[in-house]
Order: sequence, then structure tokens, then C-alpha cells
Amino acid sequence: MSDEQTPDVDDLKAEERAKSERIVIEEDEVKEKPKVDIAAEFQKLGRQFAETLQTAWDSEERKRVEKEVREGMQSFVNEVDQVIREVKTSETTEKIKGEAEELKTRVETTDIGARARQGIVQGLRWLSEGLGELANQFTPPEKTDPEAPEKSADSPEA
Repeated sequence: MSDEQTPDVDDLKAEERAKSERIVIEEDEVKEKPKVDIAAEFQKLGRQFAETLQTAWDSEERKRVEKEVREGMQSFVNEVDQVIREVKTSETTEKIKGEAEELKTRVETTDIGARARQGIVQGLRWLSEGLGELANQFTPPEKTDPEAPEKSADSPEA
């Protein structure tokens, strides 16, 4: 066997304590962790976000795109305006106007107008009734008062 002596259990424990004390000492020497301020981080993020938006808004590319959009919209408006002016002055438009006036006069002076109005009124009433029925389907039934006397089929109120 070797000439070295086998270390005693107490010696091993003392050696282990010395190592762990060094670790503890080393941990004590480490700087304290800085406190984390969440509100300050949100404030910093908000400032950065605002600066980014401002930079994007002030960018030349945004200004160029805005100018293109404005010019495109103005061109669109000019084209539509020109078409409207041309339609107003065309012979076809005048012809259609005349025919519409003639039809209006015929409807007003004949039974067609009255029948059309009556049909529209009936259609609106039908639609109103249908909507009322639909609304009733979504309305919860009224709760009856258990203390109130129930009406029977034989009572004069029924």
C-alpha cells in the first residue's frame, strides 16, 4: 500500500468547509445586482418608439410617398370631374333626362303611381311585421308573478 495516510473524516469536513467558505466569501465580494425599474424601462421604450415614429414621419421617403398619393388623388379627381362634365353635356344624357321626365309625368297621371305606392307601403308593412317577429324571438319571455291569480279560460277577461 502507499505511504500516504488516509485522510481523516474530520479533516475532509474541515477542508470542505474551507472551500465552501471561500465560495461564500467570493459571493459576498460580488457586486449587488442592480435593481430593475420596470417603469423606467417602459418610459425608455416609449421615448424610443416616439423618436422612431418621428424619424419615420420626417423621412424623405414618407414625404415622397405622400406627394405621389396626393398627385394620384388629384389626377383621379380631375378625370372623374371631366367625365361628369362630358356626361352632363352629351346628347344621350339630354335624351335620358327627357325620357325620365316623360315617365315621371305618366306615372303621376296614371293609376300606376298609386298602385306602386300601395305596393311599397304593403312591402314595408310586411317587412316591419317580420322584423317585429324576429325581435320577439330574441326577447326573453316575461316571468309571471307566482302570487298573482292566474286567468282561467272560463273567466270573462279571457
